[in-house]
Amino acid sequence: MDTERAVYVQRIDPEHRDEYLGAHENVPEEVSAAMERGGVTEFELYVRDDLAVCVLEARDIDAYLDEIDDDETVEEWERRVAQFKREGVDVDDREEPIPFMERIWTLRNGSER
Repeated sequence: MDTERAVYVQRIDPEHRDEYLGAHENVPEEVSAAMERGGVTEFELYVRDDLAVCVLEARDIDAYLDEIDDDETVEEWERRVAQFKREGVDVDDREEPIPFMERIWTLRNGSER
């Protein structure tokens, strides 16, 4: 199955790092279900100091975004964790709610792309 990958970085407020980590111990099932409906096949969250790196794989990133757009549970979740961050996902930013990074280099099976 072919998938698309997207990566984005969020900056955690160092004073609220523990709350950010704690929130992710209990991600609402409805949020996970919305992601799965949107075609997410894998989602990973990495944290180091005040950086949170999110790696998202989905069958179609645009379909995923369409699915979660205006989903009340996802919006509520993003607003909850936003209080622990300095920057990152912003549900009020209609132009770029998820700050996806640009991939500039890849190494796969010994070949550069």
